[in-house]
Formats: sequence, structure tokens, C-alpha cells
Amino acid sequence: MKIQIIPLEKIVIDGKDIYLGMTRSDVITLLGDGEFTHRHYYYNNEMAIDYDEDGKVEFIEFLGGVDGTLQPVIYGKPAFETLADDIVSILSDKNGNEIDDRENGYSYAFLNISVGIYRPTTPKGVEEDIEEMKSDGEYDVEYAEEEMRKASHWATIGIGVKGYYM
Repeated sequence: MKIQIIPLEKIVIDGKDIYLGMTRSDVITLLGDGEFTHRHYYYNNEMAIDYDEDGKVEFIEFLGGVDGTLQPVIYGKPAFETLADDIVSILSDKNGNEIDDRENGYSYAFLNISVGIYRPTTPKGVEEDIEEMKSDGEYDVEYAEEEMRKASHWATIGIGVKGYYM
């Protein structure tokens, strides 16, 4: 499945354009009902769409991370397969100075292009866990390598309408 993220505009999934600001009924026409809680989930819960009070798309998020089936591309780079620091660099270049980085590497919000990225752990956090495991005599090489691999990539990426992260 080919997926492209175009900040402030749309996503394209196998030739289907899902625009920010599109109506809920138009999304349902293209993708089906999806699973609905407070947002619509599609593709085994790897993509979510949030709507504003007028029923228009205000946020689209990919949730599968590096091991997911959906592997979106943003600015020509695979969002989940590219190293986290490289994605931050690309998004920073496209965004400019308005970046919310208060989460110490766990998440970033690129305010000018309305893109958000998140991961549940960072390489630094994994390194700290490894040191603790070693000191407790419970070090597991395979577990540590897998956790570091996941921490080195983003788990989610989302785009919102202009001003979404303000």
C-alpha cells in the first residue's frame, strides 16, 4: 500500500485523497465506516481520523510505527522506517523555528506545518534501562536491541489543519 503525507493538505492512500477539511461522509465514501469510538479507525487501527465539531477532518494519524503494515512517506522519506533524528531534521527544515519540543525527545509538534510525531521511549531511556538491567543482573541482549530499534524510530505521525498544534 502506497501512502503519502502532504502536510496542511492531505494524505494519499493508493490513489485516494483524504483532505484535511473533507467531510466525514466523503471520507466514509472513500474508506468505509471504519471503527468509530471518538475517532474513526481504519486499517486494523493503524490510521485514525479526527473530525471537528462540523464533521470535517481536522487530524489524520498513523499509529503503526516501524513494525506496522502502513508505512507512510513524508517529504520523500518513510516516516517510520527512517531514523527518528533524520525525520526531526527533515521536518525542522520544512517547518522553521516554531517547534514544540517540550517532551524531551518523546514527541515534537511542528507548528507551521501542523505535523506531530511521538514515540513511547527514546534511545537515552533505553540506555538507562539497559544499565539498570545490567546492574540487576537481568540483561537480555535481544530485548535491549529490539527496544533500541523501536526507540530509534517514531511510533506515530499525524497531520492536522493549520493551527492544530497551537
